Amino acid sequence: MIKISSFYFDGSIFQAVKASLSGDALTIEDAQTFPQDQLDGYLSGCREKSFILCCNPLLFHQDIIHLPPAAARHYDKLVRTEVGKLHPELTSFTTWHSSVGQTTIDSKVHNKIAAFSYLDDSLAGVLGVFNRHGKVVSHLYAAPYSVFRLFASTCLDDAARARIFIASLPGEKLLLVAENNQLEFIRKIPSSGAELLASDIQGINMTLDYSLQTLRVRPVEAVRLDQSEASGQGFPLLSVPLESSRPPILASLPGQMVSDYLAPVAAALHYFQSPRDGDILPADYACFTRDRKILSRGTILMIALALALATGTATQWMVVSDLKSGISTLRSQLSGSRQEIAAYGRIDAELKSFHLPQEIARANGPSLHPASALASLNLAGSREYALKGISLQQGTGFLGVHIEGIIDASGFGNIQAVFEGITDRLARSPGYAVTSSTLDIKQKTFSIQARYHGKGDKGR
Repeated sequence: MIKISSFYFDGSIFQAVKASLSGDALTIEDAQTFPQDQLDGYLSGCREKSFILCCNPLLFHQDIIHLPPAAARHYDKLVRTEVGKLHPELTSFTTWHSSVGQTTIDSKVHNKIAAFSYLDDSLAGVLGVFNRHGKVVSHLYAAPYSVFRLFASTCLDDAARARIFIASLPGEKLLLVAENNQLEFIRKIPSSGAELLASDIQGINMTLDYSLQTLRVRPVEAVRLDQSEASGQGFPLLSVPLESSRPPILASLPGQMVSDYLAPVAAALHYFQSPRDGDILPADYACFTRDRKILSRGTILMIALALALATGTATQWMVVSDLKSGISTLRSQLSGSRQEIAAYGRIDAELKSFHLPQEIARANGPSLHPASALASLNLAGSREYALKGISLQQGTGFLGVHIEGIIDASGFGNIQAVFEGITDRLARSPGYAVTSSTLDIKQKTFSIQARYHGKGDKGR
């Protein structure tokens, strides 16, 4: 369900409607009419923050502009430029337009564009009232356009026919000339009530003549919302048949409700169906509301970040406080343990004094003789391998022995078996301990590192 608060303003009165749309059913939850001087009181009691506004200014401009079809994507700028040329007095204005057909000018096809322009100054006053109360007007529509869209939705079966739509608003009637189901001309005539009076018939006939002579459009019928006088037979002076229609979406609404609040109801339906179409909200106000929304969101983000930073700072401060407290406790414990630390130092010094004679004796002990190491080496010659070299190096309490050789065998398995046999024999030799060994199985070479500690000593 979509909900919206829709306002209609004609310069003297306001109509406020709270509407909701669910599926194809429109519901009016509240509807009020009040003079302009009571708008402040109404807005001060509203909980809603965003509204749509349907205005009906007395002064506006409507023009027919011809533009080439190839420039269609630039129509927004071109139409505004052409309106500025036609009305030099317009300095700040908002315009909307629609393509109503095609015509040939100088043997070239042009699109016929109906343009409607509104002074921004005429809209600024009522927008300022909403702004003072912290309310935002999200979309602003011209009442004739919203009402036309409501009427046009009832004639989709034969949209190409030219028609004149008759709408009753407070204190006036709108006469809307349409071609190809696009609004082409707007005329307002003073009138009271929803019934068609003799003066209304005269105004309709004059509008039909103007459409034929100036716009080159011939409406074939007049259409208004369902009323008790549904047939054109009751108006013999009307130059076209009078038809009545009622959009399906309004079927559940009382006829009096639609008649009394036609403009705000039509604006609400316009918003539900295509909110951006025909929006005449002044550019300065739209930028202001957009910037204010960005600023408010940025402020909320900054506040959230500030709160997060404050929370993090407080947490870190608590952690630092706990660390300081722990350090103070450790310092007090260490200050009370000075005697124990001094006693430990004395004991450690005495222990080192005992170790020193042992290290000296070990370092100055008798060295091992290389001849004994070679004599104990149990690697007699063999057909399976040959020793290439043996090197000895004096170490502390041992002799380092490095042996290199080559294996005379074929097959990886045989080579590996011979190598393991050599290593095993060296390990069983008296006083020897193998520390590392490597085998290059492709080159059939090997290298063994061992230590000789003396006969009967396999190392410590």
